[in-house]
Amino acid sequence: MSTQVIEQGRGEGTDLQVLVARLAARRSWVIIAVLVATAAFVLAAFVMTPVYRASTVLISASEERNSMSSSLGSALGQLGGLASLAGITLGSSDNATEEALAVLRSQQFTERFISDLNLRPELFADKWDAQRGEWKVSAERQPTPARAFKKFTKIRTIKQDKKTGLVTLQIDWKDRLKAAQWANELSRRLNAEMRARAIENAEASLKFLERELESTSVVETRQAINRLIEAQVRQRMIANVTQEYAFRVVDPALAPDDDDPIRPQKLLLVILGPLVGLALGVLLVLATAWIADARSAVARG
Repeated sequence: MSTQVIEQGRGEGTDLQVLVARLAARRSWVIIAVLVATAAFVLAAFVMTPVYRASTVLISASEERNSMSSSLGSALGQLGGLASLAGITLGSSDNATEEALAVLRSQQFTERFISDLNLRPELFADKWDAQRGEWKVSAERQPTPARAFKKFTKIRTIKQDKKTGLVTLQIDWKDRLKAAQWANELSRRLNAEMRARAIENAEASLKFLERELESTSVVETRQAINRLIEAQVRQRMIANVTQEYAFRVVDPALAPDDDDPIRPQKLLLVILGPLVGLALGVLLVLATAWIADARSAVARG
């Protein structure tokens, strides 16, 4: 074994001994750091407001509505331009699902939901005086609908599984009952919104097609328009009678148990407390020793 390797091994051993000696000399610092961090984490575990998660599972219902597409192929083949002008499309179920999810995420839909349920006092409880029923802050500092939308998007999560087509709508909130209520109400309102849009579009298309039918005398064209009108009447009928128009509820949101919050995770915090305290104590000792060594080197220089 070379002399250089032996000296390197001795140097590493000496550094390790110095480190252990410094930690042993100031072990009280490490112990205090462990105790303080443990107490802080335990206190946080039992003082933090618990947050609960309610989830509803949905699946697209658009495939059922699009079952009429094959029967309309010939009509659209003859009058593709006319159908486009009338606002008639045979988009895939994926497009319908993405449109519905875009509406669910939209600011307009969310702000209307917040307004109808008067959720701003809930979302900004620290600024709301529940006893007086008024804001604690001035009008200029009161939360706006836009701020309420941003805060609500932080407690709402929308997950889509492309393989199964399942959509999971989650609400994380401190009130477990309201979390379930909001999740179910969101899915109900989304279906109502998409139904209203479908009825409005179908009625607009029917008015256009009826005018075109009156203005043409070509037999083939009239037959094709009649098929388009029949499709729109059917579309309007389906929208009127189908409550779960955009999504069918596979599993409605239920309030989680009172002792089952998603955070804080008390056991995890209790375990992390001593570990974080130990790390902080060691870093404090090493940092103090490094500063002392640096000052000694400067003094000798």
